[in-house]
Amino acid sequence: MKTGKWNLLAVLVGAALLGNCLEPGHAAPESKVRALAMSQGGAGAVKAPARAPGKSIAELNQEVQANPTSAAARLALGQAYMSAKDYLKAKEQLRLAVRLGKGSAEAQRANQALMALPQALVKPKTGAETRMIASMLGLGRTRGAGGAARPTVIDFYASWCQPCKQLDGVMGRLLKDSYSDKVKYMRVDVDDPNSQALLDQYEVSPIPTVVFLNSEGEVVSYSVGFSGEHAVRDGLSKITATTGSGAN
Repeated sequence: MKTGKWNLLAVLVGAALLGNCLEPGHAAPESKVRALAMSQGGAGAVKAPARAPGKSIAELNQEVQANPTSAAARLALGQAYMSAKDYLKAKEQLRLAVRLGKGSAEAQRANQALMALPQALVKPKTGAETRMIASMLGLGRTRGAGGAARPTVIDFYASWCQPCKQLDGVMGRLLKDSYSDKVKYMRVDVDDPNSQALLDQYEVSPIPTVVFLNSEGEVVSYSVGFSGEHAVRDGLSKITATTGSGAN
């Protein structure tokens, strides 16, 4: 009987420890691997986040219609679409949950869920058409020393996003040490209502997301999530090189 009690105690303690590891704001190892794969251009394995059972997508849509500004309702509907493998609709609802939640637990869970979507759905807009965006926003042809056009780095972040803080430290050090006179650097707070047009133009989903624009204003590289200094240095090297403009 004593042995049985000790085994039960061990199970309970193990379950409590596992629950602590998966609290919002603490990335599980699997999430870190997925973010690393995405930031390097690879797709992470899609795993739908847990959600409360029992409600259909139709019922959840009714709740969203009744409470369109509810981050919790948007999150639940996005999770349901993920379970149904309707990733485009999941992305739409999860982006809204992040936007409406503004750092709440629901916003953080939605951001983590966005990281789990296929890489092709969460990457920002790239290519020649982004030159028009930069031109409209006044980002292209920024002049540096000697009148030469300078590339631009746009860092989309939020104050509640822990990976964003890690990225900011690395970015700040690299810019100060090696790129201060070579690129223009912008930080865009996704919770600022004035930032929404920029988010939509560049199709930014999870954060952190960084887009690297060459001197013509074209997005030629990007990074989603934070995977260390290498990804940042790689993006900076692409926009400061004299040749090459293909997006990865």
